[in-house]
Amino acid sequence: MSGILDKFYVEHGAHGSRVLARSLQLTSYLSDDDNIDTMIDLLKEDLDACAREIKRVARINARSALFEGWGADA
Repeated sequence: MSGILDKFYVEHGAHGSRVLARSLQLTSYLSDDDNIDTMIDLLKEDLDACAREIKRVARINARSALFEGWGADA
């Protein structure tokens, strides 16, 4: 799963989930306030999307579901 900028992705494993950056450079050179605010807001939206994905998988795992959408009693 990745966000709108495709700068981060979420990895799920036996020990939980983690967010990884796709590259070391997350932005280009920024010089004025509007560009800085816009780029940082986009990065925040990407991280928020990653957080939603991690929480979604955590809820599924908490229900002990074998497959997404199945309840523990299914």
